[in-house]
Amino acid sequence: MVALAVKSLNVWYGPTHALKNITVDIPVRQITAIIGPSGCGKSTLLKSFNRLLELNEQVRVTGQVLLDGREDIYGPGVDVTEIRTRIGLLAQKPFPLPMSIFDNVAYGPRIHGITNGGLDKVVTSHLQAVGLWDEVRDRLKAPATGLSVGQQQRLCLARSLAVEPEILLCDESTASLDPISARGIEALLRKLKEKYTLVTVTHDIDQARRLADYVIFMWLGELVEHGPARPFFEQPGHTLTQAYLAREIG
Repeated sequence: MVALAVKSLNVWYGPTHALKNITVDIPVRQITAIIGPSGCGKSTLLKSFNRLLELNEQVRVTGQVLLDGREDIYGPGVDVTEIRTRIGLLAQKPFPLPMSIFDNVAYGPRIHGITNGGLDKVVTSHLQAVGLWDEVRDRLKAPATGLSVGQQQRLCLARSLAVEPEILLCDESTASLDPISARGIEALLRKLKEKYTLVTVTHDIDQARRLADYVIFMWLGELVEHGPARPFFEQPGHTLTQAYLAREIG
């Protein structure tokens, strides 16, 4: 099954052609890793999946991104807020909202009309899902900014999941963490693929090997090679891919 079908996707930032005719399917309930050197278009591709690119006024997008293989998120009349609810984002650096731990997780559900009675259950279950509940259960009303960086990233993950997205995009979401916290986030992502489709951008080839079920390799805005992780890493077909995985380029 296909979570996202990308068809002839092109992105320009002003005159710069950042993504060039990308066509690829993102499989359901797997971890897809987008890899490649800095500036190759990894994050641009990721952010095209929930229309965050449009926050840049100079961006122009052509082609299609089909949610569930059917609904074009760039089609006329599409509710962008709904798209961004169904396709969440975990950013590179944790960005807790300037409010309590509880209110950070409750923020999205409140917007969507969940009553106070149901919020306790939502907050508890999602803090448990990211392994944070036992660490914060006695200080839910404390400012989220008082948490460690690793805890803040897990809190942001709980906040993203609290609106029940179908797909979670992770933009180098362990890059700012210490190794122990990073491995903790990796373990959470592996567990979450039982319920969600995950797409992650990573500059770390070893992390991609640990996490990915499917891999997309980008180079200068072009999709060079993609496929299931094991054959991709063991027998890459393109000379650019071979050189990148051998750390000879990039």
